[in-house]
Amino acid sequence: MIPAPRLIGLTAALGATAVLLAFNPILLWPWLVLPSALLVLAAYDLFQVRRISLSGNRSIRQVLSHGQWSDVTLRISNPQSSPVNVQVHDMHPQLCKVRGLPRSLQLQTNSAHNIEYEALPEVRGNMEFDGVDCLVSTKLGLWLRPLRLPCKNTIKVYPNFSNNALFGLLLSKRTLSHLGIRRLPRPGEGSDFHQLREYRDGDSLRQIDWKATARMRKPISREYTQERDQQIVFLLDCSMRMRHQDENASHMDETLNAIVLLANVALQQGDATGIMTFGGIDRWIPPSKGLQSARRLMHGLYDLEATRELPDYVQAVETLATRLKRRALVILITNMRNEDGQSALQALQRLKGKHIVLMADLRESDLDLATTTEPVTAEDAILWLSAEHYNQRRKLQHRLAVAGGARLLDVTPNQLSANLITQYLTIKNLGKL
Repeated sequence: MIPAPRLIGLTAALGATAVLLAFNPILLWPWLVLPSALLVLAAYDLFQVRRISLSGNRSIRQVLSHGQWSDVTLRISNPQSSPVNVQVHDMHPQLCKVRGLPRSLQLQTNSAHNIEYEALPEVRGNMEFDGVDCLVSTKLGLWLRPLRLPCKNTIKVYPNFSNNALFGLLLSKRTLSHLGIRRLPRPGEGSDFHQLREYRDGDSLRQIDWKATARMRKPISREYTQERDQQIVFLLDCSMRMRHQDENASHMDETLNAIVLLANVALQQGDATGIMTFGGIDRWIPPSKGLQSARRLMHGLYDLEATRELPDYVQAVETLATRLKRRALVILITNMRNEDGQSALQALQRLKGKHIVLMADLRESDLDLATTTEPVTAEDAILWLSAEHYNQRRKLQHRLAVAGGARLLDVTPNQLSANLITQYLTIKNLGKL
């Protein structure tokens, strides 16, 4: 139980009036009425405060988006036969910003009140709202009683997939251009035969079916569609190499957004998508198709965080080889260091014998800044030389990877989505799978 500011103030005022007794002792007996009355009121208010009981519940979505404000509603009920003053603060997770709390209100007799506020999760994964903290008092307001309402909610914080609204528009040229993606091939430019039709302006000579043309006595073209029922498997590095944090988001956050975006594009194209992680986290989601596959992929990725372990590319590839029997487009996403080069090249050699391999090597924006900024001081010159030396060794590793048969993307995390989709569509258009 906590003395309220009102009780402390009255006690202080009573002590101040006691100074008058030094000058007028005759006022002692009348003055004693005041502390006696305050003591009775304090005892009565203490008894009333101890009788207060409230109930509450929380209304919140089970899935929230990382870095996005979401509405939360608290409903506090007062079953008492007298009004109750309440100061409310929700026991939200530590890594979750809130606005609209704490809140003070008065609950009337046998009434309930809704409190709405907003929460913004700062990390992905599982979060728990533990309870609701209340500080209650009566109308007299002499005592404050802390009261915690048992109200628990466990939520999942997914990566912010707000860009997913563009998935349904990806077939439009304008949308692809806006995302930095080259256009999809128009109908008839795939490699799987679909049907015969009359020749149209713009058809290439290779599409003309000469036998059908001779039989029908008019130009007849073959129409092709993109290959379907192919497999795309992400091999995601979750080691300490992916712990880098840029100004806006971490490498892991940007990577998960890119994976989900490309997975949805691939599913729309009729391909199956799956993922395997390595570097301290071993998760395997076999390739599958359909809406359920997209949901399963999101559910398997939302809480991934980079560990403090070193990557073992060779072991990861050997594990993938035992799990993935069919030919697939394997997309390795990592942030390779120069000391990882030999291990990564061995892994790529192991993969390319059976699969199409695309390695996306994420590049820190700090590296670009260091090599493009003109040095002014001696320290700047040393930094520039170090960054340039590192960059040259990095490019050498990339040339070796390409010479080994892998396709390569050397991009910053915010460029990953558009470049991955472009490479995927290019590989499909060329019929490499």
